[in-house]
Amino acid sequence: MSKNKTDQTAAQQYENYPDPDAIVHFGDVSEELVELVEETLETFEFLSTSRDDLPETTLLVEAVENE
Repeated sequence: MSKNKTDQTAAQQYENYPDPDAIVHFGDVSEELVELVEETLETFEFLSTSRDDLPETTLLVEAVENE
C-alpha cells in the first residue's frame, strides 16, 4: 500500500474524533506500555491526552496553554 493511500485511510479512520494535535496508535502492544506513554505525556504541562471512545491502543494528544 502506498504512503498516500495509508495516510488517507488513517485520516478517514479518525474523522469522527476531535481535532487533536497528534494521534498515537500503538498497534499490537500491551496495555501497560500504552498507559506508561500516556502517563509520561501527561507529565508535560503543555500536553493533554485522551482515549475516550478510542481503541485501547490509541491516544489523542493535544497541546494546551500553560496557565
